[in-house]
Amino acid sequence: MAKDPSTRKRRTIEASLVTLVLVASFAIRMLYLNDRPFWVDEAESSINALTIVKNGYPTDTYLGIPIYENTLIQPWPGNAEYEFRDLSYSDKHVAIYHGWLPLYAIAGSFLLHGITPDEANGTCLVKHDLSERMRRTEAARLPAVLFGVLFLGVAFVGGRLLYGADAAWAGLIVGSIYPYHLAISRQARYYSAEVALTTACVVSLWLFVKNGKWKHVYLTAFAFVLLFYTHLLSFFAAGLFCLLLTPLIARRHEAGVRKLLIFTGLVAAGTLPWFIATGFYRQQGHIPRAWPLLNLPGDFWRYPPVHVFSAVVGILIALLTAWIALMKPRASERVSAPARQLGPVLLFLGGWGICGYVTFVAFVPAVSFDTSRLNLSYWGPLFLLASVCSGAIARALTPRCSVLLAPLVLFVIFFVTGHRLNFHEGFSSGDWKADAVVLDQLKSMPMDCTTKLYAAPNDHLVLTFYSGLPVQDITPIRRSYLDSYRGNIIYIDRGASVNSGLLTPENVRTAALLDGLRLSPEAAETWSTLLRTRDYRETMLKSVSPDVTQEIEPLPPFGRELLAAHHRNLPSVFSNSSMELVTRGFAINSWPDWRVVLKYRFVGPAAHSGIHANYATRLRGADAVILSRADTAVYLSRWHPSDTNESLKFRFVR
Repeated sequence: MAKDPSTRKRRTIEASLVTLVLVASFAIRMLYLNDRPFWVDEAESSINALTIVKNGYPTDTYLGIPIYENTLIQPWPGNAEYEFRDLSYSDKHVAIYHGWLPLYAIAGSFLLHGITPDEANGTCLVKHDLSERMRRTEAARLPAVLFGVLFLGVAFVGGRLLYGADAAWAGLIVGSIYPYHLAISRQARYYSAEVALTTACVVSLWLFVKNGKWKHVYLTAFAFVLLFYTHLLSFFAAGLFCLLLTPLIARRHEAGVRKLLIFTGLVAAGTLPWFIATGFYRQQGHIPRAWPLLNLPGDFWRYPPVHVFSAVVGILIALLTAWIALMKPRASERVSAPARQLGPVLLFLGGWGICGYVTFVAFVPAVSFDTSRLNLSYWGPLFLLASVCSGAIARALTPRCSVLLAPLVLFVIFFVTGHRLNFHEGFSSGDWKADAVVLDQLKSMPMDCTTKLYAAPNDHLVLTFYSGLPVQDITPIRRSYLDSYRGNIIYIDRGASVNSGLLTPENVRTAALLDGLRLSPEAAETWSTLLRTRDYRETMLKSVSPDVTQEIEPLPPFGRELLAAHHRNLPSVFSNSSMELVTRGFAINSWPDWRVVLKYRFVGPAAHSGIHANYATRLRGADAVILSRADTAVYLSRWHPSDTNESLKFRFVR
């Protein structure tokens, strides 16, 4: 039958408005896209994508050197240069730690932008200027923007299918400007794709459970396979929830068992070949998991979503919905009808969220237990649940205007829970100027085809991507190799200070004034740099030249007071970091301390730090420069006999 003209007109208007919001959301996410340089993980994904452009699949080498991105666990016997292999890659030399779909998306964007891999051709020059670095950054982040817009479309469709137009518009409008989603939509990572495809799996599985048509079987299988190639843990969480629902599907639908078998076969056909071809299964037993490091049950309250406020609100909504649905109190139909419709959706999306949380805690590798990633596997479904709850509240208040009221309700929830609008939201705290200072220093240093470039982890990935030079992580290198290498070595350490917020030039001037000293802005800047880098310089001097008298500037009283206050704040800086779980049980007072534990936690940090560090002998007598504007130390080490007893001498460059 022909549709009512008024219905067609209404749907056309709605489709036009949805398109308008999606276009505006795309434009918002494109704002500030290259405003900040990559942080470490973005460089990692982008280098993986460049290996796809070069080889057709993500491999374990770039610019002629192995790619290192993970905790060091697996020894590499027989290799004279490297003590460890990286578990992010299989024995078949392909990436297995991260899903391939986001990497191929970034690679496709590189091809569209005409960006090709750098070549290890012996040219020791920084290959990319600032404009090219920014262009490469924008190209790598573009796929995340597109996946972010895809999520909004899925959230709209999902809200309508699970509850109605009010939930759909609440999710679309609030999601388009939600700061967290803006942040993940501007990262050259898998985050945006993971959220979009997790939500797509939720919506398709809902259709499978509710209607059980063959087209829903195929759609759900397709969504699950895409999620597999995006994020394995999210895929396993989805599989666990689907397994819990199999009795319901089998009983609810005609040929339900056959449909489940076809669904399982399609998913297996789309995923098992990858397991076999990549050798993924061989690596899994070597990867340390996070759960043995957790202190349960206390840690459940440290990480989202089990914060007191969210837990209380969630329990109250669940209890109220259950009471209305089961007890059928004498309430008006305006209140009870939305609650009855909300009940199944609450169970479905809440169950998915629980499976996502449990799967993450049980199986996530220790080095990936980052609080900023903890909720990625269920953020989309829970955001969809928040949209549905907003629609239910709006219907209970004003059924006729619920489509207009639901987005307002979700905005109120957004602000009440402590969120604020921020169109500039992003994960990276980098600075193009600081990067330029480091790369300019590299340009000024004597390099030839025999010069080896090293960096502290994991800045080697950022420096490699932006410079086009083979900069290697120094932590997997054998000490004997560094000691015997007869060419020049350049070592870059971008962790020369820890920002506690206390050693700023302004605080230095104030503290000096209290001591009766009036410092000029230039003098305050100098003392700020000396104080910020003092711990680092002392640590490096003790590691590299333990038997040589240390030359450290004496501190005035205001400097000693500021440094003491800084030291009192250091434990909280690291205990509140997003990767605090990995460093538990170790005294962390500097970024070098933090990196040693992060890389060597499972092979003995003490045996690889201090005087036992692999660079300890090689850096004796090196030309050491502190780039104060970038809080970076750069060392030029010419070959010398291992018994030299020269000391480091730091000089400062603004």
